[in-house]
Amino acid sequence: MFALMDKLLERVVPKATASADTSYYKYCGACGYVPAFDNVARLKRQCHVVGGTTSCGPCNLWDIGC
Repeated sequence: MFALMDKLLERVVPKATASADTSYYKYCGACGYVPAFDNVARLKRQCHVVGGTTSCGPCNLWDIGC
């Protein structure tokens, strides 16, 4: 009886798949002096991994200090 119910459940309910979506920062270049900040900084971009596909945005974020 339980085997029959398990088979029925397998057909009705799809199996769960786990995939983690994450974001991270990637540096675009070397560290250097930025007069606007009066400090050393470097450009970085935000990247995302969604469903196994990676994509990155433009290099428009600053990381102060190196």
